[in-house]
Amino acid sequence: MKLISRLFIKEWFKALLGSISALMLLITTADIINAFLMGRDGARAILEWSFKMPDLTGKMLPVTCLLATLFSLNKLKSHNELIAALAAGFSYGRITQIITTCSLTVVALQFMNLGFIEPYANSVKRSEIQKSRVSEGKYLTRSIVDGGQFWFKSQNYFGTFSSFNKSDNSLLNLQLFYFNSEGLLSFQYVATKATYNGDSWSMLNARKVDQLSGSRFPIISLEKKVDLKLSETPDDFNEFEADLTTLNWFNLKNFIDKISQTGINTNEYFIMLHQKLALSLSCLIFALIPLGSLYRPNRRSDSFGMNVAFTLILTVVFWLLFSSSISFGQSGKIPSWLAVYLIPSLFLSYSIWTYARHRKLTF
Repeated sequence: MKLISRLFIKEWFKALLGSISALMLLITTADIINAFLMGRDGARAILEWSFKMPDLTGKMLPVTCLLATLFSLNKLKSHNELIAALAAGFSYGRITQIITTCSLTVVALQFMNLGFIEPYANSVKRSEIQKSRVSEGKYLTRSIVDGGQFWFKSQNYFGTFSSFNKSDNSLLNLQLFYFNSEGLLSFQYVATKATYNGDSWSMLNARKVDQLSGSRFPIISLEKKVDLKLSETPDDFNEFEADLTTLNWFNLKNFIDKISQTGINTNEYFIMLHQKLALSLSCLIFALIPLGSLYRPNRRSDSFGMNVAFTLILTVVFWLLFSSSISFGQSGKIPSWLAVYLIPSLFLSYSIWTYARHRKLTF
């Protein structure tokens, strides 16, 4: 039985590597040709391609799992190896367990890719080809430090905030540090909230710490309302959200836990976090979808073309429904957890139903 198990494992991974190679070659060729048509030089085209690959791989791996199961089973059928294995006492349930175990390795690879490799690629991309380099006068530097604080710097000040609330264009836990022409720290403003009113930022109950560069002890004063002119607008602070894509899965989770305490809506961040888990689990789901053909081991009674068409249609339907569900979740029309896990759960239920329907054949 171990020999038969190794046969199924070998054929599944061979089909997986073949599918990955074919799709990778297709995507790479199309992307590089498109870059050349847009006037990119060779080095720039390869650099941008390398930054896109983690995201493209995240979309490609579930499909390769589906193709791996489909093509490996078809090869075993065409050589009558599937019927021979079943005749030798190898059950349908055992084959399902093997394919499930194989696909779990891709699930782990997908999570590493989406949770860690893609954020790293995004961080390098933002430092190498960041659009904000063109507009250095607005926000020269920006980064996220441990603890979930955003930092930005302009001509004569730099600041930090914990989150930006798009619903009312407000910055939470804002601190501004102003420095003089000599580069010395002059004074500081601290406020729990600052709201944009069209041409300035209004800080309520702000604390000002003055004379920080002098020889005397700093003076601390409280002001009920302060209107400050900043170079940044709400559109600029919206751009800071792109920095969230540079956080790995655990750092992003810690960031969401921190800003959820401020009371702002974290649906979009929750979806961003759990979408990585859902796409990882989709590798397992896609690997199980073609198993319906397993219960028709006679190649004469089964059409490979029909199986390919059926599984590919399911793939297209999955991505259409999944992207629509994500959009509904981001707009707040449905709960965020439902938006992320509804479609994968439905397709997993289909695979479980297929197995249960043929349960009498599985032992």
